[in-house]
Amino acid sequence: FFRRGPSKPSCQLVATRAGAHGNRDLHARHEGLRNEMTSFTQLLLAFTLPPLRLRPHLASSRLARLTMADERGVATDSTKRSGFRFSSGGASSDGLGDSKPSSPYLPISEGYLDGDKPDAAWALAATNFVKQGRTILSQIGETVGLLPGDPLRPPACLGLSLSNEAVKEAERRREAAGGSVDAHPVSRTLYDVGCLLLDNLFDQRPIQRFWFLEIIARIPYFSYVSMLHLYESFGWWRGPELRKVHNAEEWNELHHLLIMEALGGNAQWSDRFLGYHVAFAYYWFLLGVYLCSPRIAYQFMELLEAHAVDTYSTFVKENRERLSQLPPPAVARSYYTEGDLYYFDDFQVDRKPGSRRPACDSLLDVFENIAIDEGEHVKTMRACQDYAVLGKVVVSPHAVNSDTSSATSDEERRALWKQWAEEVNQLGGAAGPRVSFGAESSEEWPLK
Repeated sequence: FFRRGPSKPSCQLVATRAGAHGNRDLHARHEGLRNEMTSFTQLLLAFTLPPLRLRPHLASSRLARLTMADERGVATDSTKRSGFRFSSGGASSDGLGDSKPSSPYLPISEGYLDGDKPDAAWALAATNFVKQGRTILSQIGETVGLLPGDPLRPPACLGLSLSNEAVKEAERRREAAGGSVDAHPVSRTLYDVGCLLLDNLFDQRPIQRFWFLEIIARIPYFSYVSMLHLYESFGWWRGPELRKVHNAEEWNELHHLLIMEALGGNAQWSDRFLGYHVAFAYYWFLLGVYLCSPRIAYQFMELLEAHAVDTYSTFVKENRERLSQLPPPAVARSYYTEGDLYYFDDFQVDRKPGSRRPACDSLLDVFENIAIDEGEHVKTMRACQDYAVLGKVVVSPHAVNSDTSSATSDEERRALWKQWAEEVNQLGGAAGPRVSFGAESSEEWPLK
């Protein structure tokens, strides 16, 4: 159905025009192939076909959106190298009669849903088991050579790389410059073990590594909010502004995760299996840590966020030219430039709302934005540690401070109320009602 162009393997394709019946022809070929199966290899292939039949929109979407360089006739050198037709504004014609953003990436469902509806736990587990089981067979077949891999599916076709040694060097430079995290020895040991596993499991697989990192990065905010709900339910302590900031942080990490899924970071069953189970264990581990010491829980997250800054910054440095040639995923444009950006502002506690509006015109912009986001998370985690130790309150950047919020003593509040009373008396005039406040009045309603 697809044939490669004359250049070295990349995402550049020349697709046969299927006409109005292209989708039906695709199904017919699948059905014909299934009817002719006789060997074990073909039988194994049959188990991997149902997901394609259940998702015909994916095949047609990729056919419509991937570059048709030879038949469209106007691809530039840079787009030939990247394999995508892409303008600076992120839009190009898909050859079907209308102009829409060019998206060679995997589709993300509207509303970011993963499933049809909430259901009983056993029903969701059974559905997920069936869905994951099909991809297990597909991955096994590709691993042992019974099935051909798809070189046109992201992230294999993107041509991106990441050096583990370069990430370590970036971390050493940051710590030498005074950016080290004064972590608990146990936290540091767990962090070092985690980095070692990442380097070995995801060597030269940067997008899969980022997807794993973002699955893990969301979990602390789930844990923090769960513990804050527990404290509030028992009547021990209430911190709605802190919960609000953590919700915004999780929303930011969710969009990082969706970007990596659009780039194919969760394509392999083994990566998903590892990521989901580590996230589950990490959630309960952090609940216990937060129960004993919120400061250490925030400190451990600072370690991970600082590592994310080093990793993404190194990745951008190594792949700058290639990333600049690739378009941004639609989910990235939506988060950084479109709609209501309230939550985008809300997790950046050191910035005024609306002060940061990054560009999102290429995949380079996307990864630079993510690196900056991770730096903002580092600042927020430091502020949360100060809150836990010094009582320095962390609030949303959108929080409206009243005139009395900075008054820390009865004397300061009394002075503010006295000033207000004098202003009211001046506005009311001699004949108007007078507000008396001070030594001549025994009424203390403003303070009580």
